[in-house]
Amino acid sequence: MTGQKNELIGNFEITEGGVVSRRDVLLMGAIAAGTVLATGATGEVKAAVTPTATEPYVARDFSELVSKKLDGLSQSQIEQHLKLYKGYVGKSNEIYNKLKDVDITSANATYSPLRELLLEQSYAVNGAIYHEYYFGNLGGKGGDPSGDLKAALDERWGTSGKFIDFFKAAGKSMRGWVVVGYNTRGAHLDFFGLDTHNMWVPANMVPIVVLDVYEHAYMVDYGIDRAKYLEAFFKNIDWDVVAKRLSLAHKHPSGLDSTV
Repeated sequence: MTGQKNELIGNFEITEGGVVSRRDVLLMGAIAAGTVLATGATGEVKAAVTPTATEPYVARDFSELVSKKLDGLSQSQIEQHLKLYKGYVGKSNEIYNKLKDVDITSANATYSPLRELLLEQSYAVNGAIYHEYYFGNLGGKGGDPSGDLKAALDERWGTSGKFIDFFKAAGKSMRGWVVVGYNTRGAHLDFFGLDTHNMWVPANMVPIVVLDVYEHAYMVDYGIDRAKYLEAFFKNIDWDVVAKRLSLAHKHPSGLDSTV
């Protein structure tokens, strides 16, 4: 892998040889005792991370969002939000290890340690991953999407302006997350709303834009005025990252249609 240009977008890595899953990247890294490079949209290395057997989840470095001084999102807001994200990463590792030794003889659908750990694992892991998508699509200059991304949005919603209006309305409607993703089952873009990290997560949907609408995402700056936060989000969205995610999503198998 020496000399190979790698770029990490969402949960996938683009290499000169094609597209591989994040899981495959981690496995290859473990076998080679190497490192996985987390990069920004420009390909600049932001952090070298080495997952381990006891800590398979490693927090990515989004500190540049603090130094960039985002328009409408203060350094304090971003710093507090990043602390919360790192907490989800830590709990994901903690639960991963507890599941190795959990008592399975008491398994029960009303209550059992196994049931609780499995439920909370979905909450912690999704909390980490959705935050990575969210921070990953911040740091841009906002404006309007272009190219193939704009064409895809126009095809689904008429114009990119109507898409953004719909997005803002969705942001006012949900309690946790708004996710725009490529639906590999129907081969189209779609909106999904989540009230918590692990409620109503759709199968066969690859996120291309993720918006956090939990109060922690904006209350430092805006109190309960979510509408102003939504305006700030779109001032800082990175459409280049979104476009790359969409390009990757077209190559992502739906599962049922995959020969892998």
